[in-house]
Amino acid sequence: MRGSHIACLAVVSCLALPGCGGTAFMLPPVTDHEALVAAKEIEAADPTLPKFSRSDAYYREAIRRLGVQLTAGVAAVCARADTEECRFMFHYVDDDEVNAFADEGGDIYLHRGMLEYLETDEEIAAVMAHEMSHQIADHVYETRSSVLLGAVLGGLLMGGIAAVGGAPPEATEDWTTMGMQHGARAGQLAFSKEQEREADLLAAYVLARADFDLERAGRTFEVLAKLNGVATSSWNDTHPAGAERVVAWRKAVAEVEASPDKLPNIAAD
Repeated sequence: MRGSHIACLAVVSCLALPGCGGTAFMLPPVTDHEALVAAKEIEAADPTLPKFSRSDAYYREAIRRLGVQLTAGVAAVCARADTEECRFMFHYVDDDEVNAFADEGGDIYLHRGMLEYLETDEEIAAVMAHEMSHQIADHVYETRSSVLLGAVLGGLLMGGIAAVGGAPPEATEDWTTMGMQHGARAGQLAFSKEQEREADLLAAYVLARADFDLERAGRTFEVLAKLNGVATSSWNDTHPAGAERVVAWRKAVAEVEASPDKLPNIAAD
């Protein structure tokens, strides 16, 4: 299916989803020019991407210790976000996948492949706080609901087109399946980049309330920018490009430092 058709499904999915107009906590947008300038700065400063391999015992203890520190002051952020799910369980995953993710129920998984690129406690804590923020903002539930609805809408749309066009039952079934697959992808894209930006912003507040150095934590986003290797993102990306996140993080830090209570402000409607 052509990309334009998937984009149409994304629009249909978004229109059908309550609250698809945006997230609760937002920063000013990052321009392409800002992202390109940041990408050049990162490359010029240090083009290498070193790894800091440590033992599994080191990572398990670091995650345990940092988790205690991060969760000690997070309740106020959860209250501001009006979430009742404010408990977090951190899990170390001993494999090479460069990944970290949050699952339902507050389970957060950190893969060794991601941690090995992080040098300091602040950088590891930044990843943990980002995943905590997905939970705080209820992104896991939102994404699964969006994917499910997108699949249903995509199946109905493509199956209906095939049926109206006089396709035989077998072909209609194939079109319905195709529509469900692309509709699910469209449903995911309807929210994903906004969710990532919101999680980065909330993470800055979570880290600040836990007394972490936000500037040192920000190196995490430079690491992600080098891993990503793209200055700006497209509509088909699930995450903002790494350089975009670096600029957004700087804006998040400025907002946190200007906040008298170290709590995020609800975005204006």
